[in-house]
Amino acid sequence: MSGPLIALTGLIYAYVAADQFWRGNTAMGIAYCGYAFSNVGLYLLAR
Repeated sequence: MSGPLIALTGLIYAYVAADQFWRGNTAMGIAYCGYAFSNVGLYLLAR
């Protein structure tokens, strides 16, 4: 069950990153891209 929740969280982080880039807030966009990318590793670990 934790795998799908981690994947969902990663998708939410990716959406927030895109939104931050769209609004011109590059620093927060980069931070949320990092969060989204880290969830890929967590998903692979939990899978």
